[in-house]
Amino acid sequence: MNIKSLLLGSAAALLAVSGARAADAVVVAEPEPMEYVRICDVYGTGFYYIPGTETCLKVGGLVRYQISFTDEDNGWVKSTTARLKLDARSETEYGTFRRYIELNASNNGGNDDPRPGHWADNSSFAVRYAYVELGGLSFGRNDTLFDGGIYGEFDQGGGDFINQVRYTFDAGNGIAISGGLEVAVNDDSYVPNLTGKVSVAQGWGGVDLFAAYDSVVEEYALKGIATFKASDAISLQVMATYGSGYSFYEVGLDALQAYEWSLGGAVRFQANEKLALAVGGQYFGDEFVTGANDWTVGATVDYNIVKNLDALLAVNYVAGDTAATDNTWNGFLRLNAAF
Repeated sequence: MNIKSLLLGSAAALLAVSGARAADAVVVAEPEPMEYVRICDVYGTGFYYIPGTETCLKVGGLVRYQISFTDEDNGWVKSTTARLKLDARSETEYGTFRRYIELNASNNGGNDDPRPGHWADNSSFAVRYAYVELGGLSFGRNDTLFDGGIYGEFDQGGGDFINQVRYTFDAGNGIAISGGLEVAVNDDSYVPNLTGKVSVAQGWGGVDLFAAYDSVVEEYALKGIATFKASDAISLQVMATYGSGYSFYEVGLDALQAYEWSLGGAVRFQANEKLALAVGGQYFGDEFVTGANDWTVGATVDYNIVKNLDALLAVNYVAGDTAATDNTWNGFLRLNAAF
């Protein structure tokens, strides 16, 4: 073997070893599968599948700016509200499983302060809704089943947010029957308040009938609301209420008043896709303590400025036997920016 052959053989061996090491060093890993957010159109627009689950989630909310006034004000009354809404839904063998949360934060401007040039911030936070639905069963914090009103911002129909359990039976043909067990004040009674509602929705309009019994004060309330569609643009609503006494479901102009009966009505005109006008009034008869009779009328203008931005102007007039509310004006301009 000569020198030339030895050198060529050594070079070939080095190249083979280097090539083997290079081949070992290059490792091409399999790409991890990427899971994109999938659109869920089962429950309407805005829902997405939570990655790795079959649960659909919708995140929404609004920012509200409002300028209010009454006859007793000495200046502008302004407030700002922020709401966050979370709506999660999935399907089970018992029907749709829904979890809904709505959080509310408000700032009503500064309070008066006895020190000149000083003010105190006035902010609040609250849980508006937090409930679960499974099929027709619902439990948590929600509007009372007795809740319901007519067009406008002048009306009083009774009821508020409350912790409850309710069940709704869909009878078909636009008919639904609901019953609820509600608790307004903790540790007042082992017997819950009882509520019921029958709803009928048809092409001509609809009727809602309500009943409630407050077990703490042992009083009951009844209410009926009917809606009639005169045309595609014009609809009419009428409402009647009756209460046996002061209760959580009382109908009144404020928290200190409750009337035995009330009648109200309103008409709404949808001028076009952006503009809607409504006018109406309500009469309150036989206040339980004073026997006063009062009434109110009001008008609203709803206007959609752009998509998800709406303006609402409301003006109301109150008169009657109650001195504190006789011949007074109130109203507001509200801007709602939803997402």
